[in-house]
Amino acid sequence: MTKTWLIVNEASGSYDAAVIADIVTWFADSDQPVDCIVRCPDEDLPSPEKLRAEGVDTLTIYAGDGTTNGALKAAAGWEGDVLILPGGTMNLLARALHGDQPCRSIIAEAGRNRRTKKLNTVEIGDSIAYVGVIAGPTTSWAKVRENARHTELADLVFNAIPAAISESLGGPQVGVEGDERRFPAIFAAPRDSSMALCGFTASTVGEVLSHASAWLGGDFRDGPREDLGSARSATLVSDAETIGLLIDGEPAEARPGDALTLGEAPHNFIETRAPAAP
Repeated sequence: MTKTWLIVNEASGSYDAAVIADIVTWFADSDQPVDCIVRCPDEDLPSPEKLRAEGVDTLTIYAGDGTTNGALKAAAGWEGDVLILPGGTMNLLARALHGDQPCRSIIAEAGRNRRTKKLNTVEIGDSIAYVGVIAGPTTSWAKVRENARHTELADLVFNAIPAAISESLGGPQVGVEGDERRFPAIFAAPRDSSMALCGFTASTVGEVLSHASAWLGGDFRDGPREDLGSARSATLVSDAETIGLLIDGEPAEARPGDALTLGEAPHNFIETRAPAAP
């Protein structure tokens, strides 16, 4: 028996109290009863000291990638296992650990056959990305997607989309040191031994609209891009004074000269997807 806490984001557009009740039932069915539900943003995310004091063995997070990132940051230093459930729009971290399985299957498999793994991250300054970092003017598309989530159609049509197009085509571009190419945005994602780097392209209205479609469709990685290879560290270059960032979808800022570096997540993650063939 393990002591399990569940973090949910009640402010999420995809939050559904009935789904949370189902998740609690599925845990009970797999002999992993949920001992406490942490309901953010009204309740504080648990610290490592809190988790240790309460004897928590498993921290389950049912939220989007951004909220998940915040919960992992708050719990850094705690020695237990983390189970990520797909509770957001893209669910990229959950998909990396479980494939496209639904929550019920993930919980059942975690109860039958617990396997944990360490994950690499992308770090920049004090920020850690478990899915990836986007750096550059096309981070303005985050506002487009946020407005679309909340069906603010007037602002979407008259403000957010035109501003994102203007910034994508006209804003100071960004690159990585050692490569002369410049792009509206750089994407860095953690892999087993390095970061995968690519540059998003948006030199025409057609490419910008392709980005819009990718963002609104839920996976920004489907936008037009060029491969920039792999590296354990990459220094950002730009004529801009500050560079917009999205850390697992949450906004932040960097400056030219700041470096993206490969790191290791301070957690043990429960994985349920089938192991890769040898």
